[in-house]
Amino acid sequence: MLLGVAKFTMDLTADNRYFHCCLAVLLGIVAQTWLTLLLSVGLLIFSVADWRERAVSAVWFGGWCSLLLIRFPCEWFNLVLLAVLVGGLAIVSHGLGSADVILIAVLGGVLQLETALFITLTACISAAIHWLVAHPSSLPLISHLAVGYGCVQLASHWLF
Repeated sequence: MLLGVAKFTMDLTADNRYFHCCLAVLLGIVAQTWLTLLLSVGLLIFSVADWRERAVSAVWFGGWCSLLLIRFPCEWFNLVLLAVLVGGLAIVSHGLGSADVILIAVLGGVLQLETALFITLTACISAAIHWLVAHPSSLPLISHLAVGYGCVQLASHWLF
């Protein structure tokens, strides 16, 4: 996974390559089941795409999300609840893309609702640190959701 990230991030700056290589190591550590492996690989791929272009392919992203929802047990109430709440926030704030909303909703569906909320909170903290350090004009939230997922999964394996 680390070699694939190194290849895909060749056109990014050194700091961004370092970030995604560290993210690959973190996600590789937490990938212990089929669900966590598919989540980790997808988050890593779409993190690089979101960082590079500030957009992801709707076809590939939708296919990956559909695969997760079809293949693994899903709490549809959690998915719809997060989609409505985060989608409403995105409409009001104009700060979230549709892929960000869909990803948070899918995480709420295939993981527990509380886990998805902790991942989102960790992603917001990561994004705030990124903004404080670099002051970019826009933030790639999928990258920060990947960081949040890796940190929450790692912490849950250490704590429980």
